[in-house]
Amino acid sequence: MIRRPLLPLCAAALSATLLLTACAGGSADDKPAHPVFGAPVEQQPRQALLATQAARTASFTQTLTFSSPSGDTVQKASGRLDFAGGRAVGSIDWALAEDLPDEAKDALLGVRLGEGRSPARTRVAVEPDTIRLSAGEAGYWLRYEGPSEAFGTGAAIDALRGAESAFGGTLLEILSGAQEVKDSPAAKKGGRTYLAKLTAFNALRLFPKDLGSELTADIDPNGTETPVSLSMSTDAKGRVTRAEADFSALLGKKDSALDEVTGLRAVLQVSGFGKSVPVMPAASERTLDAKGAVTTVGDVKKGGCADLTTGTRTLDMVVSVPCAQPHDARVFAHARFDAAYPGDKKAKRMAGDACRKAYRSAPTAWTREGTEKDHFWYTWPGEARWGVGADPVVTCYVVTR
Repeated sequence: MIRRPLLPLCAAALSATLLLTACAGGSADDKPAHPVFGAPVEQQPRQALLATQAARTASFTQTLTFSSPSGDTVQKASGRLDFAGGRAVGSIDWALAEDLPDEAKDALLGVRLGEGRSPARTRVAVEPDTIRLSAGEAGYWLRYEGPSEAFGTGAAIDALRGAESAFGGTLLEILSGAQEVKDSPAAKKGGRTYLAKLTAFNALRLFPKDLGSELTADIDPNGTETPVSLSMSTDAKGRVTRAEADFSALLGKKDSALDEVTGLRAVLQVSGFGKSVPVMPAASERTLDAKGAVTTVGDVKKGGCADLTTGTRTLDMVVSVPCAQPHDARVFAHARFDAAYPGDKKAKRMAGDACRKAYRSAPTAWTREGTEKDHFWYTWPGEARWGVGADPVVTCYVVTR
């Protein structure tokens, strides 16, 4: 007797191919889950960031708007990102409200020795091991390599490099901290939009340390408050195309230089996925190694020249440059005092008197470079630095442009 094997045939009338497919429990129409939209909604902002990075390259533009009764002050950052290579090229430009108080302008741009503040435009080029910047009218790049603490502070230089993309200070840095996420289909082409919240602690990661300290204080790293609102849009592939955050709730710190600022909002646009990589500065462009060029003004030799913008946002740091090229300042004297601190007013008076005497005897070729006749500047250490490491040093200089 011939017995047929008792197989769990799905349907005798179907072809062998369909039998195998059907019996395997699958369907020819099954599709893998979307790498972003298939994740739990609270994870989708992070997945969208990963999808953006997977595109390898992108362009970005971000505006950071500080609103006040004097008008809007806007920082615009734009450039090209290479996520895979850890590189970026871009610029940071400030447009200051004309009547914004000087204290607020100084807090935003950073003060420098002499009149005025740091230039309103800075070009930035970031690579895995270096950060280069060219500020204002400087005809060169400053290359920072290795630990930046040697330049007085690491915070400002390090803030130019991001953790989620090579260019720092964009909303890409804080998307992973999104909480209370809600989503809905976007109006166009299959993307999504999201509304979420950010803790103040996560939101402050967007700003350099000194600027963040002007916004708010006493942030608990373990706090659960979520005062910052965030919106984010993606394309059909889940890549971030737009993000917007309202940081206004971080304002209001007592005695802040930004007292007049009433609103603070960031808007980021991302596009050009997968296209060309950033074009780094050409080898022919002049570059100064910050280790050799950036120093304290007190270490510039008498008669030496300096530019006053270093990107460090540290007041007494300058770029030592040859006097034969355009420069911001010329040092005409140094003066030393006893190590005993005489008090704030007397220390300032002693420094002024010493520089006034030195100005009268300094070579005319040095002092006539000053932009104002018979006008000079000087620095002196405060109590915390008076006599630290050596006798207190006063530096006398003229501003030349």
